[in-house]
Amino acid sequence: MAPDRHVPPARAHNGLRPRQRRRRLQRGGRLVVAAALALASAASASAQELPAAGSVPVRIDIPSIGTHAQIVPLGEDDDGAMAAPSDPDTVGWYQLGVGIGTPGNALLDGHVDWGGRLRVFGLLRRLQPGDPFQLTDSDGDVLTYSVAWTRMYEADTAPLDEIFQQTSDEEVTLITCGGAFDPAIHMYVSRWVVRATRS
Repeated sequence: MAPDRHVPPARAHNGLRPRQRRRRLQRGGRLVVAAALALASAASASAQELPAAGSVPVRIDIPSIGTHAQIVPLGEDDDGAMAAPSDPDTVGWYQLGVGIGTPGNALLDGHVDWGGRLRVFGLLRRLQPGDPFQLTDSDGDVLTYSVAWTRMYEADTAPLDEIFQQTSDEEVTLITCGGAFDPAIHMYVSRWVVRATRS
């Protein structure tokens, strides 16, 4: 999901892989969400066959940390990983999941740093419960969300069901890398996860 300056975007993986639960990836920092829809729906169709409900998010504004960025839709690569944004200053939306303005858990990821400086989600760790932010959809409607909780998980032991599970409320999950950087595997060892509910 959110590779840092040590790893070029084309090689990045987040390391959270729902299909292979606790298996650690050996490359990069890109969010892996292939099984997110399996947690969201009792349907037997594959994620690629399930259209996204809700509206398409196109912009995120988080005033408390100075984040103002475009959102780009992303799918999966050949190994089931969510494709990372090619621009470290944009946010990725998992378009095979749900959109915004509808019950469910919309998944957004972004880079924490790149090129020696903080990037779009570089200050995500500073968010506190109650902090508001806005998502704008493709129709120009602005939806406000309030942070419910923020947590840092070790990539190897992150509670994937909790992170990726769909809900009956309108929620958004923001994810980026955190903790120490491990040069041997070209990835951060932890993940910052922020859950927010529509206000």
